[in-house]
Amino acid sequence: MMKPLGRSRRDFLKAAARAMSATAMSSQVVFGRDCNRIGDAVSSLQQAGNGVDYTLHIKASPVEIAPKRIVSMITYNGQFPGPLLRFKEGREVTVEIFNDTDTPEQLHWHGQKVSADVDGASEEGTPFVPAHGKRRISFVPGPSGLRFYHTHNRAGANLAAGQYGGEVGLAYIEPREEPGAYDREVFLVLKEFEPRFSRGGDMAQDFLFPSTHDKVLEESGERAMKASLAKGMPKGYEVEYEAFTINGRMLGHGKPVRVKQGERVLFHVLNGSATEIRSLALPGHSFRVIALDGNRVPNPATVPVLWLGTAERVSAIVEMKHPGVWVLGDLDDLKIASAGWELWWSMRDGLERDSGSLRRRANGTTGSLPRLERGQRSRTKHSR
Repeated sequence: MMKPLGRSRRDFLKAAARAMSATAMSSQVVFGRDCNRIGDAVSSLQQAGNGVDYTLHIKASPVEIAPKRIVSMITYNGQFPGPLLRFKEGREVTVEIFNDTDTPEQLHWHGQKVSADVDGASEEGTPFVPAHGKRRISFVPGPSGLRFYHTHNRAGANLAAGQYGGEVGLAYIEPREEPGAYDREVFLVLKEFEPRFSRGGDMAQDFLFPSTHDKVLEESGERAMKASLAKGMPKGYEVEYEAFTINGRMLGHGKPVRVKQGERVLFHVLNGSATEIRSLALPGHSFRVIALDGNRVPNPATVPVLWLGTAERVSAIVEMKHPGVWVLGDLDDLKIASAGWELWWSMRDGLERDSGSLRRRANGTTGSLPRLERGQRSRTKHSR
């Protein structure tokens, strides 16, 4: 379990969540399918034996992000996201990594303080996991909190490699002491798939901008651009995506998270994107942010919307106060139809709502997620 952590990034948390009318549902309390799948993977990995705590296989796999919508990608253990690895702070673990691909690989332990020989960064001297080979590593996990692991291979112009693929998994390091100020945990990974290059013109530069511009940075950027053009290099392409997912599922295609009134749910959220800034809102509810990037913050803050840059993590507690059927999803109009997670309440004599009605509400026909405020720009494309 994780120690409540928290600090505010008020400049990055925008807009108030708006209530969405809905009908309550069944009396069971279960996690969504992908959350269960992550938990099951942890159980099986813990039984690796032979002195190994976890076994990870890097391999190409088909992943179904929606019915009959299959994406081929490099994964950990044939699934996306990769299995949730739970460590205990200060207790050594051994991980065996198999590379079942034709390309040497690096598995990087993001946010952990470990030695260079196991960190998973070739620039720091970590040996590669050879193609069709394996490597066994041991280290002491730390610091405590929400971390993650991912490939450290550089994608360059290959949109099937690096962070554009499915090599992303959560690692949670349980602290020595846990206050337990919540009732349950839900782990979520935000990720886009089916990337492509485009030349959509210059992007807006006012998204989440500070009130005053930094002239030094602006001039530095202009000089770099002019120097690049002087060498004959073309202007950069942008990267955009066809599919936005939470835990590898598009909206309406994963089983919902079922909750009870008054439950305090600790959401651990990772933006596993290669390029995208993501938002997350739960209409009618607020997030009490207790951790940023896995690190305890001194002043927990209550905010209506979470904003996460690439590789950022947020741990936030939500107290379930408003019965109904809700969509936990992105504020972006272009993403909301695909990047959402259904959250259903449990109440006596409730009725189930089908996924189709949720998708219709998510698209704005019946009380939707809050839209971006006037002047805010969505980030559906990014220069690379």
